Amino acid sequence: MPLFPRTPRVLTILTLGVSLLSLSAGLAAPAPRSLSPDPGRSKDGLSESHASIRLDQIQVIGSHNSYHAGIAPARLALIAEEAPQLASLLDYRHASLTNQLDHGIRQIELDLYADTQGGRFATPHRPGHTDERWPLSPREEAVMRQPGIKVMHIPDLDQHASCQPFTACLAEISHWSRAHPGHVPIFVILETEQHNDIPGTTPVEPFSHETYDTLDTDIRSSFPAASLLTPDDLHRPDETLAHAVSTRGWPDLEKNRGKVVFLLDQRADGPIYEKGHPGLRGRIAFPNVAPQQSDAPDAAFTELNDGPADAIPALVSRHWLVRVRADANTIEGRTGATGRRDALMASGAQLVSTDYPDSEPARWSGYHVGFPAGGAARCNPVTQPRFCRDDRLEPNGANHLVLSRLVLVMRHGIRSALNGQHPSLATLPASWPVWEGRAGDLTPRGARALSAAAHSLREWLNLNDLFSAAACPASGQIVIHANTEPRTIASADAFARGIAPACAVTVDHLPIAIADPLFSQQILWDGATDMTRLVAAMPDPNEAFSSQGNALTLLGTIMNCTQRLCPFLHEPSHIGLSHGRSGFILSGPINESSSYAEALELGFLDGKTLPDHAGKPVDAAIIETLSGLHAAMLDTLVRPRPLASLTSRLLREAIIRDLTTPDGPRLKIYMGHDDTIAPLLGILDINVRAPGYAQNEIPVGAALGFALYRNPSGRSIVRVLFLSQIPEAVRRDPDHASLLTSYPAVPACGMEDGSCEIRELTTALAP
Repeated sequence: MPLFPRTPRVLTILTLGVSLLSLSAGLAAPAPRSLSPDPGRSKDGLSESHASIRLDQIQVIGSHNSYHAGIAPARLALIAEEAPQLASLLDYRHASLTNQLDHGIRQIELDLYADTQGGRFATPHRPGHTDERWPLSPREEAVMRQPGIKVMHIPDLDQHASCQPFTACLAEISHWSRAHPGHVPIFVILETEQHNDIPGTTPVEPFSHETYDTLDTDIRSSFPAASLLTPDDLHRPDETLAHAVSTRGWPDLEKNRGKVVFLLDQRADGPIYEKGHPGLRGRIAFPNVAPQQSDAPDAAFTELNDGPADAIPALVSRHWLVRVRADANTIEGRTGATGRRDALMASGAQLVSTDYPDSEPARWSGYHVGFPAGGAARCNPVTQPRFCRDDRLEPNGANHLVLSRLVLVMRHGIRSALNGQHPSLATLPASWPVWEGRAGDLTPRGARALSAAAHSLREWLNLNDLFSAAACPASGQIVIHANTEPRTIASADAFARGIAPACAVTVDHLPIAIADPLFSQQILWDGATDMTRLVAAMPDPNEAFSSQGNALTLLGTIMNCTQRLCPFLHEPSHIGLSHGRSGFILSGPINESSSYAEALELGFLDGKTLPDHAGKPVDAAIIETLSGLHAAMLDTLVRPRPLASLTSRLLREAIIRDLTTPDGPRLKIYMGHDDTIAPLLGILDINVRAPGYAQNEIPVGAALGFALYRNPSGRSIVRVLFLSQIPEAVRRDPDHASLLTSYPAVPACGMEDGSCEIRELTTALAP
């Protein structure tokens, strides 16, 4: 039964598409068409049975330069002085190979340098200054003086690796593999370095036919033959590798569990590697063949690191193994942009490599790459067989988490300025944002951005695999409950258009202008609360705004302020009670500066012409600074626990029911405001940082999410999410502004990866 009488609004979405959600499968897992052998034809036309999921029909996450242990800050600073761009792209690091494999990485990349005589890289130096040595540890120097293939990124500049030499990396992979029998095959990409393009650094020894013999010998000495999948295992003596793959695809997963597959990175090295081994007979690694060379006899694997994504489905449909990079040169890690990641993951490329796997998110933006339900592998979004199940790909399927429910508490989309958000200053710049229509309504651009956000969420969670052409979600599987403001109702409609195309989705809400207790603060202040004591328990707003001096000065400059025209910039912030003690009266920066800063933020997102600052229009960097004023208001006025415990009580009770009721909705969305989310952050003691915004700012279109996962044994885990869009992306192209997911630290959650046992979270949320 609903908590309150509701006025249903049925939103019919006419876009062609497919339906959402099946109660028999998790949100992130493809719906099982059959759980038993199902002979027939797969999407690629080859015969299929339950045991015949092939390696080209799955997708795994890999790490780029997996050995990269990072550069010491002092040395990185020296590099930045002469080559800041180079220093920027070198500024990342990975955990050990063992740690990565433990966290589900199934593609490793190693950069290899030949060192036949030994000692070539034992005396690293500053480029162009051989007398200015960069010392190695005694152990590293001893290893470098021995003959053998070495692992590093760039000689001299970036030599530090988590495993050294090559044979040590192989031993680490082999040890992990033996300790985890039956794992999805590990793909190891070998980038054999033939050149060093950095002037003044140690020259490299090119790989030759003989060096490749050494490489194969090193591999065979580290792995028993039965644990390697080689070209000879794919093709018969009388056929080429390309013919075998094009007619039969890559081998079955079940028959190749626990194996390791080696792949060459450099296309030009294929002929050198194959010399003396026609048809790759007796060789271990698969060469990297250009996609245009489909008739090449060794065509089975290719790299399209930068895509384009739309070229990949045709290749994987022909059973090629394709490796891509979800990000490059720390760009996505710094900006949080997810468009490249999402497009390449959806392309069907089997090996998706990243500098930021889920276990190692970017420190700047929280950007990361992984599968929504976790796990080491998922069914390929392009070529998966009908019966494929994500949770059956790894032998630890009993621990595989399947997303079974998702609860989102959202802020509405871009709205026009409220009454009072347009300053009445005589010198206000003429380019101050101008809005059409009724104050506070959702803008057309805001609706488009919300639909795009919902669409990207659907793609990222792999919801398309739960759709069928004939059916839409049953009643009650998707529930969207909006506050009674016109902008929240319109926002819910727009989000529904993106999350469930071609379906009728009910948007519930009370009649307009009737206060909804789930969202309304005022309705809880019925005289039973000692408001004077409540205000006394709240933090001093001047402390919050004392750190916003730069933002206040910046706002005053943009508004052409003087002390006479903008006294609020210099007055102390104050929180008082209104007449009748039913609300707050604000004065000083907490009131006007936060409001005007938010107006500029909304104008930026909506593509408005904005005032100049230092001769240039207000840009994304200025918006990020100004957003600190709105965040400071939320931290002071909405987030504090004494108030948050009152204003969020009914919503917290509802969220607990959503997560624990057996027959609850599979997808539940509460479409409210910033003051709907901020109290929950306060109760859970969560700090969030959306890319492009100050800490604890809650942008329009953002959401606090609670993702409920279950494994086959019934264990329930909750991951707390924060979803937002990058402001520049919304301003530039709202129809393609995807959501960025981050995982804030939740003190109440005691699991090693930051997730919560269901009881931990419900206890923290309980009134």
